[in-house]
Amino acid sequence: MSGSTEPARPHDPEIGGTTIEVPPLRRDRRVQAWVVSTGISQAGDVAWTIGLAWTAAKIGSAAEAGLVIGIGTLPRALMLLFGGALADRLDARRVMILMNIARILVLATGAVIAETAGLSIPILVAVAVLFGLFDAIYDPASSTMPRQFVRTEDLGATAAMFQLSRRIATFVGAPVGGLLVAYGGLELVMIVDAASFVVNGLLLALLMRPRFPRALSQGRSMLSDLADGFRYLWRTGPVRTLVIALSGLNLFAGPVTAVGLVLRTHGAGWGAPSLGLFEACIGVGAAAGAVAAIRVRPERPARAGLLILVVQATALGVVGFAPYAGIVAAMLVVGVTAGLASAFLSGAFQAGVEASYLGRMSSIVTLTDDALMPVMMVAFAAFAGGVSLTGACLIAGGAFAALVLWSAGRPDLDVAATRAQTPSSRSTAEASTRSEVSVE
Repeated sequence: MSGSTEPARPHDPEIGGTTIEVPPLRRDRRVQAWVVSTGISQAGDVAWTIGLAWTAAKIGSAAEAGLVIGIGTLPRALMLLFGGALADRLDARRVMILMNIARILVLATGAVIAETAGLSIPILVAVAVLFGLFDAIYDPASSTMPRQFVRTEDLGATAAMFQLSRRIATFVGAPVGGLLVAYGGLELVMIVDAASFVVNGLLLALLMRPRFPRALSQGRSMLSDLADGFRYLWRTGPVRTLVIALSGLNLFAGPVTAVGLVLRTHGAGWGAPSLGLFEACIGVGAAAGAVAAIRVRPERPARAGLLILVVQATALGVVGFAPYAGIVAAMLVVGVTAGLASAFLSGAFQAGVEASYLGRMSSIVTLTDDALMPVMMVAFAAFAGGVSLTGACLIAGGAFAALVLWSAGRPDLDVAATRAQTPSSRSTAEASTRSEVSVE
């Protein structure tokens, strides 16, 4: 792994006879504005989640609050694959703009209803369901945008910028959401979140016209596109390896940091402030790792990201028995390695997947993570409670290490890694598409 500076080459190769001028990433004001506006909307979403949970707990029973908080995952799970197929058939930027408008309308309507008629559990459920539906359409479309807007060799650094933005959004959005719901109720949270979508939507509409064309699916129907997506995954070794690896990353780390850390802190009698410190170490470490990943560009990003996660797996394994200082150090390691590996793997994924399949492959990764995570959480908690927390953490860490070592050892992983480092990988085939191109 080695650091590098921005490429001296001032533009990407000619595509379809047109030279696409792209500034170096550190001076690319449009990408920077895109990252900032996305962070603003994500901070609004975090504030909305806090406000929704607090309001549901305040006006309903514990069961009703749980329903409101969890119901949004149902339409997301049902629609995510179709959202991926839609992202590969249509102009992703327009889909994102429409979904932003839809979310603004939902929030504005909710705020009006809350002000005039008051809030109720059915209203909160309706809003949560609609948000889950719109997220299932928006997220796969947004996953295709980096490929359309930045140079291939900048995909990893761009992913790191977005990761840093998400971390900051979480740090800012959670306390802001608490303050807003305390002083103005959920109505104020809705207004602020809607304003964040306005900012993001305006930037998409006015500044984010794609620079590079993207091949779109030409299938007969959404269903045929879905079937074709799974066939593509089956026959394309490098992509299959990346999808398996990316789908499994959170499944082993999530239970340890969400359940194991709580059990370890409680069992040792360290108290809730210590748990907050451990969680903060993960966030700060991840932000530091993302900052480093903006400049560090390994020759083989996919393999480098996977090997870094072996270190993370080791840190996760010690959670069940390490002393206080050891837990602090382990959580910092978990954060830093997550920040680095996520950027490298995301860049390799963006570059390695054929453009017309990006939405579907992204939705498969997300859906697999969403669907299996509850199972892994329950299994980890059951083993930790019934047998041993130390054993549960060691098993999770060991399985995680085995997964990433298997993935890193796959010879076909080099194909995706090579494409991620090859600027000319944007083939002329991508020029014969229905996407719009702007020369800047």
